[in-house]
Amino acid sequence: MKKLLSYIVPFAFVALAASCHYTDTTKPGHEYMPDMYRSPSYETYSSNPNFPDSITARHPVKGTIARGSAVYSDLDRLPYAYENTPEGYEKAGIELKNPIPLTTENLAEGKRLYFNFCQACHGETGMGDGPVVQRNGPVPPAYSSEALKNLPEGKMFHSIQYGKNMMGSHAAQLTVSQRWKIIQYVQTLQIDATASVAPANETNAAPKQ
Repeated sequence: MKKLLSYIVPFAFVALAASCHYTDTTKPGHEYMPDMYRSPSYETYSSNPNFPDSITARHPVKGTIARGSAVYSDLDRLPYAYENTPEGYEKAGIELKNPIPLTTENLAEGKRLYFNFCQACHGETGMGDGPVVQRNGPVPPAYSSEALKNLPEGKMFHSIQYGKNMMGSHAAQLTVSQRWKIIQYVQTLQIDATASVAPANETNAAPKQ
């Protein structure tokens, strides 16, 4: 019985102390183990005097790479190593290669994404005659043109990353993997466009004497 009372008495005292009524309603009274229900850290969106801008929610450290997402692959999380400069564009064209395997599934997905994001300007077959162009919008060069028929895939990716001429950046709309799949499909249009132009040139050429 004495042992039982040795447990009950302290708890009864704590309960009594916690239930004491204060006439000053602005004071919460005594708190038992406040760290259990009062966070010792700053709340996410509260003002924080430790930083010059007073913002508690900080950006991740530069270079931080998130891992294990169900939406984004590790490839999608990697930082882009090329600057948005003419030098970066040329360097990407030389060094940057498509890491996505060329499969029927990836090509089909690239086609779907192309028609969702690119066809409006570039056209169904990449001739630069999409609906936007037909409504007096800016005209992109055809994939059969000298400017694009041999364009390296690294330069294509760089253009999607940052935008090029009248085309804006699509980095916010497309993951890295999705961009590479689109490029795979664009490369098939480059081949088709070049092949379709060659016979026409041969037909129009002057006969050899």
